[in-house]
Amino acid sequence: MRVIVVGAGLAGLSATESLAASGVDVVLLEAGHRFGGRTRTVKDVYINGQYADSGAEWVDSIHWRMHDLMQRFGVKPLGQAMPWTTIRRWLYWDGKLFTAENIDTLSPGVFQAIEKYEALADSSASGVQDPSRPDLHPDAAQLDALSLADLITQSGLDPVAKLFARRESQGEFASEPENVSSLFVAQQRAFEQSEATKQGIEHLSQRVAGGTAQIAIALGSQLQESPHVTIKFGTRLVGVEQDDSGVVVEVEGAQGRETLSGNALILACSLVPLRRVDFRTAMPSDFHEAFHNLGYGPITKTAVQFEQRSWESGYGTTDSISQRLYDPSVDQTGSSGILMSYCGGDAGQRLAEYSEAERVEMIAADMRQIHGITSAQIGGFSRSWSAEKNYGGAYAVYQTGQITSYWNVLRQPWGRVHLAGEHVATCNGYMEGAVESGRDVAERIVRSA
Repeated sequence: MRVIVVGAGLAGLSATESLAASGVDVVLLEAGHRFGGRTRTVKDVYINGQYADSGAEWVDSIHWRMHDLMQRFGVKPLGQAMPWTTIRRWLYWDGKLFTAENIDTLSPGVFQAIEKYEALADSSASGVQDPSRPDLHPDAAQLDALSLADLITQSGLDPVAKLFARRESQGEFASEPENVSSLFVAQQRAFEQSEATKQGIEHLSQRVAGGTAQIAIALGSQLQESPHVTIKFGTRLVGVEQDDSGVVVEVEGAQGRETLSGNALILACSLVPLRRVDFRTAMPSDFHEAFHNLGYGPITKTAVQFEQRSWESGYGTTDSISQRLYDPSVDQTGSSGILMSYCGGDAGQRLAEYSEAERVEMIAADMRQIHGITSAQIGGFSRSWSAEKNYGGAYAVYQTGQITSYWNVLRQPWGRVHLAGEHVATCNGYMEGAVESGRDVAERIVRSA
């Protein structure tokens, strides 16, 4: 048996590992020249051995597959695990900086109002009996037609509370609240609650010592030693056709174009670049619609290192271009420090229109203004995932109407073509989901052989 896998991120690597372990020959194609996909750790622009992740950054306590990989490769968690309520440590509003203790003076009862709104957004999770099938919720159609923006309006939030709610949507879902299905939120919460209950642990988040990219690099390096695995970097998928006897793909690499054949094809990458591939066998209409229209959130992460740390600790929310600011180097050694802007939704997309150098300078100036930073700027990066041609977005977001229409469709094979990646996982939007989906698809192929 021979399977072709497209994408050497965690989904493609996990699928490849599972297939090879079952004795299946795998050809792994990667358009870039590295393992890891949307896990990238940046070190070379910083001093004092500090680093920041330009892509996926957090591993949650309930992400058992990721913790297993970390343990296998000797990768440790970093810092103290924390709940996401820590994002409200401080607020920059109308040119002034407010700490958690005095935000109430600006907006009395703001945290209670936000908690009430979040309770409303989370309330439908109880109807998701199986987090892998949110489309079976008894009120699926009604909830899927309702956006987070609708819930914000229902909650009657004041301007400050609205900013917090909008920033949470732009951060967690990489999208404006108008573009996020409330049924998708219910699915996410149902998954988190069920896993925390099943594992008997609190749902907390933590960074990775040394950055997340090393996990994929270690897994990829191990696969390079497998007699069942052939890896082709710098190789782009151009065309696909299939019939009852197998699948044939056309690829383009340094040596020009070539044709490969196999028993099955796993597309283990973002759907956005795949929309440019010539699929010569017609897709079913429902699969075609979902494949070409599933939402992807634009995120721009900009991380600037300054000679001295001189800012408020913890996650902060701003009404400025930076949206959210935090220190990813807080648990790293050295007197220097890195400040990260996490900008999602429409503003994240607009930032993508500028060059990387322009983005770094724009965000650095905003950081200085907010925190009164006067120390020297050492180095920085800015990655706009929507502008990355091999990705086209940070991660998938199911927009209004898309859970009931797309969720189950995308998780079924199209003949000999299977999808893998966080966008078709139960743990949507996370590295855990990428690993989950890759293993599940591999198991499906082996089982059906």
